[in-house]
This record gives sequence, structure tokens and C-alpha cells, in this order.
Amino acid sequence: MSKNNLMNRGEIELLIAQMLDRYFTVKNNGKIMSSIDIDDFVLNFLECQIIYESIGTSSNTLGYVSDGFTKLKVFRKGRIREVLFPKDTIVLDKYLCSRNMESKRRFVLGHEAGHVITNRIYHQQKAYFNREFDSLQLNNSREMLDQFSIYEMQADHISACILMPKLTVMKHIETAFKAKKVIKYDNGTISRYDRVMLQQMANEMKVSMAALMNRLKELNLFEIRPLPYPFDGDEVIIYE
Repeated sequence: MSKNNLMNRGEIELLIAQMLDRYFTVKNNGKIMSSIDIDDFVLNFLECQIIYESIGTSSNTLGYVSDGFTKLKVFRKGRIREVLFPKDTIVLDKYLCSRNMESKRRFVLGHEAGHVITNRIYHQQKAYFNREFDSLQLNNSREMLDQFSIYEMQADHISACILMPKLTVMKHIETAFKAKKVIKYDNGTISRYDRVMLQQMANEMKVSMAALMNRLKELNLFEIRPLPYPFDGDEVIIYE
């Protein structure tokens, strides 16, 4: 692993696969699980506390990992308070508990878990803020640099690997499509039938459709084919 506290994609894939293999051994007798209980993984495997607060640092901050030294601004009883959380405590904004936010909450939790994992690997103590992109809410250049840093992208990739492990995704594809890959046409479309099957996959893994599509691309699990002609426009959906 590199000395700048960064792993390449192959290293991340291998690391998370090894961690999940141990997790599956404890939780499911070594069998692959159709979806990952990210809360249980964080609480009992990583042994991190998960707390929900109304985060007051900025309106687009969704998550935070404590280093044990940096205080976090939160709203409590109508006032902003600075709270010091124990090291490796993951704080999520209460907004993520809103209706229809479960897949987002799970991804943000996986993202923060990614920071905990890298902190432990590199024996460092660093606080991280997870900010949702909003050009109107980026208050300064530091926030922008934080949001688009390679460390945040690394945490996103770790979250994707935890929630959508390669073997789990491949198993879902084989079950749903009776194939090794999903057909995608060279103009960036997929069939409506395949779209329905992919949505079912996303629902079973408890992730968003966008996250699943990105993961399939990362894992090279699309088979690109020429678009059949003539083709009814109602039968395909553009994804790129």
C-alpha cells in the first residue's frame, strides 16, 4: 500500500473482500449474503458507535467520523452546541432517517466506515466530514477541496465495495439474467426488461439504482452490443 494513505482500486477490492469474508463467516456460516447489514457491520465488526444528530457544521454535511479531538457542531434543543465524540464514532445527520432515504443513509454510513478502515490501516487519527454536493452550499474553497478530495472518493469506493461486493453482484446477475454480464447497447441504453431486473437487484441489495449502475461499470459487468435495428424506442432506456 502507498505511503500517502491511499489504496488503489485493486487493493480496496481485496481488502474489503477479505473483511467481508470474515464477516460472512461469523454471521452466515461463510455464505455470501444477498445484502449487507451495514449497521451490524459497523457496530459489531468494526465496533464503532453510530449516533444521529442534527449536524450544524453546514447544511449539506451528512456524516462525520470523530478523531477524538475535533468537536462537531450540532443542533440540540434549538441551540448549536460543540460536542466532542469518542474516536471512531460515526455521526450521521438525522435527515438521513427521512422517508425514502434508506439507500442514501446506507451509502453514507459505508462511506464513513471507509474512513474508519483507512484510519486504522494507516494508524492515523483524522476527522472527516461527508458533504453532499451543492454548489450553492459550498461556503469556501476548503469545503470544496474536502468534498472532491481523493480521500473522499476512496471512501466512496470502499462503501460501494461493502454494500455491493463483487461476488454478491455476480451472484445476483447470474440469478436474474442467467448470464455473466448485463447487456448494454453501444448507444448507452439497456432494455426495459433488464432495467426492471436491475431495479430488483438494487432493491435486494438496498442500494440506489445509480449506485448499482456505477458498480457494474467499475466491475466491468456490462456486455456492450450493437443496438438491434429496427428497435422500438419504448423498449430501451438511456443511462449515459
